[in-house]
Amino acid sequence: MTKTIAFANLKGGTGKTTLCVNIAGYLAKNNQGKVLVVDFDPQANATSGLGIDGNTLERSIYDALLNECQGYDGVSIAKIILETEVKNLHLAPSELNLAVLPTLLLDVRNRVSVLDRALEPIKKFYEYILIDVPADSGLFMLNSLRAADRLVVPLDSSIFALEALENFKIYCHDIEQISDRALGKLIIVLNRYVKSRNAKSNKPSPSEEIESQLKTMSHTLFVVPESALVYQAQQAGLPISDYAPTSRLGKAYSAIANYLSMS
Repeated sequence: MTKTIAFANLKGGTGKTTLCVNIAGYLAKNNQGKVLVVDFDPQANATSGLGIDGNTLERSIYDALLNECQGYDGVSIAKIILETEVKNLHLAPSELNLAVLPTLLLDVRNRVSVLDRALEPIKKFYEYILIDVPADSGLFMLNSLRAADRLVVPLDSSIFALEALENFKIYCHDIEQISDRALGKLIIVLNRYVKSRNAKSNKPSPSEEIESQLKTMSHTLFVVPESALVYQAQQAGLPISDYAPTSRLGKAYSAIANYLSMS
């Protein structure tokens, strides 16, 4: 069965897109099945991160979801999917027009399920579907959580990281109560992890302090180190799996991908 994984957090700047793209790269590299990244963010960073120029797009996820809107004609999601430079890794690209989707869905019945309905016909073609979710508490987030059966929550190493996690857990609990649907355990990824540079000092780095507190919680936890390779790979339009696969950063992404493939 297809595993559908949402990369989500109510807080912006946590590295959701970077994590989504790079985990997708390792899932595509390590498995025989195909992987689809759904760029569900109007900023379209996952689209550019996989080497697709948004200015050349004929169709996007926006066009696929227009089928759900009254008075509009869209296309099937199969017609918008693009191949990337990475073998077995496909993309449902995004564009800025997607930002108006919540307005178009105002009168649509079951509008929190439009993404799930759009994805259903193509699930048989993919082993994994990864959704890059914007930092949004409205229809983008609701649709993503409804479509996913696994949740990966990226955190940045900032003072607000734990507060953001607690807010997201409350949000998920509220959604579970309203929809009577369990969202499952959260997989936490602490991004841009930096160790204390002073080996003689007992004072931990901010990353280490957050990690220590996260370890007291009942969540699966991974850490991804700070690295300039992220920026370099993004410039190249490639995931780390194809840019620097054996790097320390690559090994961190690979470990998360292996866990997702086995869980």
